[in-house]
Amino acid sequence: MYKKIVSLASLLAAAVMPLCAQDFSKFNFDIGGGPSTPLNPTAQYVGLSGNFVSGAGYNIDKHNSIIGEFMWAGMPPSLSILHPVNAPTGHVNLYTLTANYRYKLDNLGGSHFGIYAIAGGGWYYRYASVDKSYVVPPNTVCQPIYTWWGYGCDPSGFVYSATVAYRGLSSGGVNGGVGFSIRLSDSGWKFYVESRYHYAFTNPVASTLIPVTFGLRFN
Repeated sequence: MYKKIVSLASLLAAAVMPLCAQDFSKFNFDIGGGPSTPLNPTAQYVGLSGNFVSGAGYNIDKHNSIIGEFMWAGMPPSLSILHPVNAPTGHVNLYTLTANYRYKLDNLGGSHFGIYAIAGGGWYYRYASVDKSYVVPPNTVCQPIYTWWGYGCDPSGFVYSATVAYRGLSSGGVNGGVGFSIRLSDSGWKFYVESRYHYAFTNPVASTLIPVTFGLRFN
């Protein structure tokens, strides 16, 4: 999966940079990664993980930009949360494609330091992979953690033992956050640190997290 993400970012960079060469002031590009912190209700089931972000867009003027972004965030089972006996285990990954608006101030007081605010929304896809060796025991009482993994419950309140947990769930979502940048020399490249809140309307459990991203931006 990591190789696929890197390949996607490389293709995105290859497509954007020739455009940037034509007019440095109109196009932007970003790539970065860092830790991700889940929030409730997601934090009831997963722990800290990492994120990868890459995007490209168009600068309307020196302050306003529109940016399309791809993000991956891991959602590993939390070891700090009491795990019900015989509950499923596995891996969950969140993938997003979003359109975002950014307002930036690149030169605070004539310095190389800048700040910006960014917000947007788009498509959020949560992919769950349950341990293949796991089988739901007969007459297992439904608990929220089974809903998180995608198992169904019958009218009597027990987990469908024959149900296979979902592999993917799509939904809309929104995000918003702020960032801090440092211009590298007199080029259009900047090092940035960003914190953004993401909320995806995945049913029946919403996906909520705050990724903190460190990376490079062009323009």
